Amino acid sequence: MTSPPSIQRLRKRAQFLFVRRGVRAVRPNVLIEARRRSGAGPPGAGFTASKKVGGAVLRNRARRRLREAARQLLPELGLPGVDYVFVAQPQTPDAPWEALLDDIRNALIRLRADLEGGSRRARQARSPQRSPSTESD
Repeated sequence: MTSPPSIQRLRKRAQFLFVRRGVRAVRPNVLIEARRRSGAGPPGAGFTASKKVGGAVLRNRARRRLREAARQLLPELGLPGVDYVFVAQPQTPDAPWEALLDDIRNALIRLRADLEGGSRRARQARSPQRSPSTESD
């Protein structure tokens, strides 16, 4: 039995800004942005929560929940060579778990269709450009 593909974490601000210029899917409990990077490899994932979500405890809870949902869903629904940024909404920390998973699942399906399909913005996101993750420090 083979292990599921790993998920590459986005950690640098430049990586988040790169993904921001891609496509996005908004759901009540989460916003997900996605953009194809140059080169292949496992999907990348970054997680963020602004102060609109609440204090530090709520923001941390929201990011933990998004990380776990991404761990469960990205290997199945994520595209190789695509970076995703999961943005917590004010409802994220307290949303029922199944509702959060449904929102993330639906958003990932929509982003897959946009990236593989044909919206103009998706074509711009698919164009191979140099990703900040490939730059040296």
